[in-house]
Amino acid sequence: MILQKNAQIGPGEARLRKRRRNQIVFLAIAGMIGGLIGFATGAFDQGDGNLFAGDWERLKLPPALALGLVVLLLIGFVAMPIYGFGKIDDYKREHNFIGFTGGCLAVLAGFPVWAALYAGGFAPPPHAFGIFALAYVAMLASFLFARWRL
Repeated sequence: MILQKNAQIGPGEARLRKRRRNQIVFLAIAGMIGGLIGFATGAFDQGDGNLFAGDWERLKLPPALALGLVVLLLIGFVAMPIYGFGKIDDYKREHNFIGFTGGCLAVLAGFPVWAALYAGGFAPPPHAFGIFALAYVAMLASFLFARWRL
């Protein structure tokens, strides 16, 4: 028996397939934005800066490129996540909210803890990349905890 491609697909499965396609497109766009940011930063850096080593003062970019990167970073880190929250189901949205809250709380608690450890001679001084990494790792850990435990 030969069936047409979508002859036996119900409305729930059709919505699921559409949601998955949208998710793939969303991730592809996010990947392209991230790749463009990384390529542009690496290709047009006029200094000896290293974002991962904290050499911010030695990173030199053309002003127009820097403004373009700011726009892409705001789209990638602010606009796309907010837009994405409206496109996912309530269960996944709750996990994402828990992940974002975990990252925020890690920064709110992590910076003063790090500053106290520095003041006591136990750690190097706090720096921007360390705070970013703290937020990112805590956000990922909070999301995974929520996904596997809730």
